[in-house]
Amino acid sequence: MTTIVPVPVPDRLDGDEPTPFSVMITLLGDALEHDIGLDHLRSYPREALPGWKDQSDRRRLGFLAHDDTGRAVGALIIEAPCEEDAREVEFELGVAADARDGSVEMALFARLESEARAMGRTALQTYTIHRIDDRAGRLDAPSGVGSVPLDETARTYLDHGFSLAQVDRNSLFDLTGPLDRVREMLAEALTVAGPEYRLVTFTPPTPAELRESFAFVLSRMSTDVPKGELTVTEEVWDAARVERRDERLAQAGTLLSVAAVQHAPTGRIVAYNELSIGRDRARTTHQWGTLVAREHRGHRLGTVVKCANILRWRDLVPESPCISTFNAEENRPMLDVNEALGFTPSTVCGAWEKRLD
Repeated sequence: MTTIVPVPVPDRLDGDEPTPFSVMITLLGDALEHDIGLDHLRSYPREALPGWKDQSDRRRLGFLAHDDTGRAVGALIIEAPCEEDAREVEFELGVAADARDGSVEMALFARLESEARAMGRTALQTYTIHRIDDRAGRLDAPSGVGSVPLDETARTYLDHGFSLAQVDRNSLFDLTGPLDRVREMLAEALTVAGPEYRLVTFTPPTPAELRESFAFVLSRMSTDVPKGELTVTEEVWDAARVERRDERLAQAGTLLSVAAVQHAPTGRIVAYNELSIGRDRARTTHQWGTLVAREHRGHRLGTVVKCANILRWRDLVPESPCISTFNAEENRPMLDVNEALGFTPSTVCGAWEKRLD
């Protein structure tokens, strides 16, 4: 019999003594690493904790699944946006490789639906990571662009009533090689952009004079990027939310670099790129948001911010071997930039949704 128990949020994590919280984060990472044979996408308990302690902007719930012996064999994280009109919850669900008989998954999915209904949410969303496997059957994205392999993970979500909503490509960029091509592309893009746009870079805390403008462009990530058939609530950002995020990053020990483009006539940030890394600076770098506001596209601003940040990052974190990024397969303009820079496909990501009655 599987028992599901809530995971309390600790005030702090000291030493290597396991806690339910650290077991939850580690179990999810172990399950993912088993599935894809790579460890570059796992999370770490101490770096995750600040986002759980401050839930001003996203509510988080955690659960562990225990077998009859009391061993933790599964984990579930639920995240819910705090906007008043939000209908969706995002979740991450993982089961230990030697416990995948279907019963643990069933118990975790049942708890997920129960918690979502209690919050008044009607859309369950998650992202699954898959090996690039051309031998398996394929499940196409509803857009007609991209597909995921019909592997054990995909079949599990189909069996539990989920539909594939979108396919993303996870790509890697080698930071150990020469960056001549990056410099060339930046120079070309700056020429095309012209004097109407100017490049700014910073490491949080976000400069006070940029917080409102940066909040604006962060909010556009929920409206201006391809989302396939996912239910999406527009996020509300202001200067205070930017400050809260900066504080969480500092507490986590996360280093973030932002390259942004300001529209000179208005002073508003209209494009940005973020690169981040945790406490261990020799790990994989993760690209977070990259966006060009719709009304400013066509000026190669995406190339400007991506190239400028890669060059800045080499100076900030010379130990990191590579950058990991995700892009929707239908986002051909951004994939074109990545491919020209030298990003290569690593894994496939499926976005899934189930709508509750």
